[in-house]
Amino acid sequence: MSGRTAVRVALLVLAAAATAAAFGSPRFTWQNDGLRVDHPPHRGLAALIAASALAAAGLSGRSRPTAAAALVAAAGLASLGAHRLSWRVEAVEGGLRERTMAGSRTIAWSDVERVEPRPDAVRLRARDGTEIAVGARGFAPEDRTRLERTIARRVREAAR
Repeated sequence: MSGRTAVRVALLVLAAAATAAAFGSPRFTWQNDGLRVDHPPHRGLAALIAASALAAAGLSGRSRPTAAAALVAAAGLASLGAHRLSWRVEAVEGGLRERTMAGSRTIAWSDVERVEPRPDAVRLRARDGTEIAVGARGFAPEDRTRLERTIARRVREAAR
């Protein structure tokens, strides 16, 4: 095996290991003023490392189709990493806040018009039409229950 091939194989092994480390359930953190749900920073960084390793492995080869495929996969992993680093949901005293790559949205508890628990998400709609859907696919059942109970309690308290 040539040195170039060994480096390419090492980069692919690194990309596979980092990709595996990038996945997992979000973490739930109880704070003094409510609940925070986000991804640990190491998961986002792992996805970015995997993207870099995969791009380097693809570009170090001689085949253009292989390089193009590696760059497309690397772009997907980079997007996953950016999403993991930026996504956060907070159910705090002032309302439900969601932060994503696209920006931040907040719904005050007193403005909540409807709460819709669905199998894959918990959806909140405000009177002004603002909507936040908290995707719950990767949540453990007990974490999903904690989130729904926190939202229900905050909405009830605000209605009094």
